Parts: sequence; structure tokens; C-alpha cells
Amino acid sequence: MKNDPIDIVIPWVDGNDIEWRSIRNEYRGNIETIQQGANQESRFRSWDNLQYIFRGIENFMPWINKVYLITWGHIPKFLNKENERLVIVRHEDYIPKEYLPTFNSDVIEMNYHRIKGLSNNFILFNDDIFILKEQKENYYFRNNQICDEAVERALCPKGYESDSKMSMYRYVNDMMVINKYFKKREVQKKHFFKWYNLKYGTKLFRTLALRYYYDFDFFTVPHLATSMKKETFEKIWDLEPELLDATSRNKFRDYSEINQYLVRFWQLCEGDFYPRRTEGKFIRVNDDNYKDVANQIRRKEYPMVCLNDLDSIQNFELIKAEINVALEEVLPNKSSFEV
Repeated sequence: MKNDPIDIVIPWVDGNDIEWRSIRNEYRGNIETIQQGANQESRFRSWDNLQYIFRGIENFMPWINKVYLITWGHIPKFLNKENERLVIVRHEDYIPKEYLPTFNSDVIEMNYHRIKGLSNNFILFNDDIFILKEQKENYYFRNNQICDEAVERALCPKGYESDSKMSMYRYVNDMMVINKYFKKREVQKKHFFKWYNLKYGTKLFRTLALRYYYDFDFFTVPHLATSMKKETFEKIWDLEPELLDATSRNKFRDYSEINQYLVRFWQLCEGDFYPRRTEGKFIRVNDDNYKDVANQIRRKEYPMVCLNDLDSIQNFELIKAEINVALEEVLPNKSSFEV
């Protein structure tokens, strides 16, 4: 195994920033009701636990080259800006001015290839992903190939009045692009053992169930840290500039756009990947399960967790405190990314 440098990219927003909120609300008042429902407050509010992401990276991913923190402009108070492995990137540093300001994660993510100095090999995080156990480099990249699982599934849209349901329509858009450029049977024949691989365990039955279809319907979406190639972003922009431009002009998420999962799906269809099974857990935290989630963190049941926020949470401050106490117990020591 020999890889070029591997970076991490973390998009982050401080939902408590008064100036940012003022600008967001100015634009938010002009969008359609559908978009307002799919860009709820939970997408932006702060859990005040970003420091634990950095602690997890330093403790369990020491092989990482640099960490790129993507921000509208606010900087966490705890952050050691002098850390040589930290690169702070403001939206204006890489997103074309005609797309700014933006409050749309799809715009922020689909322009990552423009970040100056970012390695071709990078891992896309979110600000709700926490590393709780050792993560080996070869889980993400091997000989500069991404590591991922190529598992099909059926796509079942349910409406777009909420963010999770709107995501289904963005996935439809992603798949229209995939099927425009890739022929399923040719892809799977050429890379048969990458698609029908025993490492996927029982997930393999999903692909087998869809094997007679001529087109790709959808793929599993783990909602965890993802191996990415900057060159894949560039390739898709070259092939679909109008689609990417239209997406990047949306100030907030919209059902008509594509998202960064298109990049992941594209990488799978090109076949330039090493098969492995996804490790970690995507968890929708709510008023009923937050204590169980906190205990799962304490027990380190998973090497990686994504703690997804929900607008339906009633006792946000209580839940935030419980989760953050658990993270502090698991990751008590400051990292070099903290002052």
C-alpha cells in the first residue's frame, strides 16, 4: 500500500453567529415554502462539539496530511490557527463569487475541487461525524484507489416537504447523470468481483436482487466519512457544467439539484476502487434515544458515528449536553488543533 497525501475536509457552520444569521434570514425570506421546510433550523444550529472531531482525527487517524476546515467566516474559539496541519478555508476563498453567499451544503461541497492546495486524495467529513476508534489508512485508500462498497438498493422517494425526503429527489438527479454516462451491465461485467464481493456481507443480496435491471437504480448511502478524488469533481464539472452551475446558484437546498453523492457513485461506476465493508453508524438523534446514543459513544460500539440532528427534537440543550459529556469522556485530552 502506497498513497499520496490524504487530507480531510470538514464543512462547518456556526449557527449562533449573529451576522451570519442576519444574512441567511435575508435570503431565506425569498425562497419557496418547500425549500424552507427542507432547510430547517437543525441544518444550521451548533452542537458545540467540533473539538471532538479534531481530537478523534489526531488520536485515531495520525496518518492524515492536513485538515481543511470550510467556514463562512466564523472561527471556533478553541481552534489553534497556528497548527501546521490546519488549513482554514472561507467560502470566498474557493467558491466563485457569483454563487455567494450560499447556505447550501451542495454548493459548498460540489466546488471542493477549487480549494487551493487540497490533495487529490481526500476524505469528506461532516461536522457531525466523530471518530471513536483507530481508523487505518487502508480503510480509505489503497495504492491511491479509493476504498468503498459498491452496493445497489432501490430508491423510494416519498415527497420533498422535509430535508430527508427532498434528498431522495436529489438522488434521482444524481442517478440520471450516472445512467447517462454508465451502462450498468458493462460496468458490472468489467468489474464483476468489485460489485459481487463477499466483503459486503448480507448487503450483497441487495445488489443481487437488482441484477436484472439494465440501469442503476440507486446505491447504499452510509452517511459517514467518504473517500474522494478531487479529479472526479473536475471531470463531472467538465461534462455537466450547466447542471453544476444551476446547482451552485441555489442559495439553499433544492429538489432540482445534484449533490456530492454523485461523485461517490461516479467513482464506483468507474471501477477505480478497492472493495471493503463500511464501518460505523449513522444515527438520527432524538428525544427518545439520546441516552442510548450517549452510552453507545461511551462504549465505543462503532469506530465512527454520524450524529444526525432532527428539527423535531424538543429538548435540544439537554440532548446536546448529554451527547457532549459522552464525547468528553471518550476524548478528554485536547488535540494540537486546540489552544
